[in-house]
Amino acid sequence: MNWLQKRGSGPRLLRELALRAHTEPITHELLDGYPQGYALHRARDLLVHAGILPERTELLDRIDVWLDNLLREQPEHHAKLLRPFTSWQALRRARNRARHRPITRNAATYVRSQVTIALDFLTWLDAHGKTLDTATQADLDRWLDTGTQTNYFLSTFIDWAKKRGLCDLTVPSRPGTEPDTFLGEDDRWSTLRRCLHNASLPLDIRAAGILVLLFGRTTTSFAHLTVTDLERIDAETYLRLGDFTALLPPAAAAIFHALADATTGRETFHRAEPHARYLFPGRSPGRPAASHILARKLRAHGISTLSSRNSARAAWAREIPGPIAADLLGIDINTATRWAQRTRRDWTDYLATRAADQTRAIQ
Repeated sequence: MNWLQKRGSGPRLLRELALRAHTEPITHELLDGYPQGYALHRARDLLVHAGILPERTELLDRIDVWLDNLLREQPEHHAKLLRPFTSWQALRRARNRARHRPITRNAATYVRSQVTIALDFLTWLDAHGKTLDTATQADLDRWLDTGTQTNYFLSTFIDWAKKRGLCDLTVPSRPGTEPDTFLGEDDRWSTLRRCLHNASLPLDIRAAGILVLLFGRTTTSFAHLTVTDLERIDAETYLRLGDFTALLPPAAAAIFHALADATTGRETFHRAEPHARYLFPGRSPGRPAASHILARKLRAHGISTLSSRNSARAAWAREIPGPIAADLLGIDINTATRWAQRTRRDWTDYLATRAADQTRAIQ
């Protein structure tokens, strides 16, 4: 009702769809022909949630319509490069990743960024009387120097074009940066205790804060958690975080169980399968909260996601070896190794103790 009353285009869209449904099926392709805005996205989510439309990788499937709009006013020689690049490189890689992990807004934004940065470079070449096949490495280096580090995202497009003989250019590796935003350990533990014991904080903020402050997780990595990822075994509670299962301390476990019990009341439309409910449901029916919304809510309650996450990762890197930290923190093994190198700790005793524990468990 809120949506119908506050968004003027929503009722008009539903009325038109109802009229068209008398003579033609309501499909995703039909909806793609409408202006892409909040009203349309909300209506599509409702129809998918109700089973009228099939599920699809919505954030990625919107990109085709977005690309059509982006290229409508662009020269044809740009479109001839960017359409195949988007379809066969950027989108294909994103869809392959979608087979193993949920697609997030950040992933879709990254695809769009690759396309817009490639378009920026091609437009710059036009302005300097060059084309992709006549551009020199000096031209590319000059363009990189005129922008920010996001210009280095051009590497995917250049690699794709180079493999097809369209250019002979190379984007150098992006200059690395060291994390420089941290919470002091006292502040980190003080904020974590607030999440664990301050009942005035919303449950979802307390749970999200625990995941960031204790486990060094990104909001992207836990936005899609469902109640089935929370498991009680005997007197212990475990939370499945991707391929890793973390044991929750008792105070944290109580918060997550309370959050799971409260999820139904927070959903706009209840799911037919209660076990599939999201721990952090979003405003759109059947979808989790967007990671950037979770991060914004945490900041509104005084929890900085970046500094909190960095401090937690540094603490874990001092306590456990890199490969184990990679699973626990949900990060690439190379990233975990770099965190371990920053702490410079010898893990010989830890690994010997772990091997002895495993031997006793087998016996």
